[in-house]
Amino acid sequence: MILLDTNIFIYLANGSISTDTLGDTDIAFGSITKIEALGFSQITVAEQSYLEALFAECEQLELDESTIQRAIRLRQQVKMSLGDAIIAATALEQDCELWTANTEDFEKLEGLQLHNPLAK
Repeated sequence: MILLDTNIFIYLANGSISTDTLGDTDIAFGSITKIEALGFSQITVAEQSYLEALFAECEQLELDESTIQRAIRLRQQVKMSLGDAIIAATALEQDCELWTANTEDFEKLEGLQLHNPLAK
């Protein structure tokens, strides 16, 4: 299973990435990703509709206590945003590869599998 970072959902919604890129892989997202993507102040009605449909097709991974504790430890070890810490902790706790366009935000995290679908 792969976990999509918020930016990948946004790139899917605006057409920068095709859903063909995802293949037949099981897709998941963390709760924070849904909040970040749908909570964007400049989201269009079309993007919101697309994202809501896409989220409905993917598995939502809830923010549980083990993920919270992992996010706390990550933020203690590396300077990172709360959203990134939760996303990384979710990927680590669920043993998912994290797909993100911002791999540099996560490169210092040991054991985190990263993939940038925009990289050629």
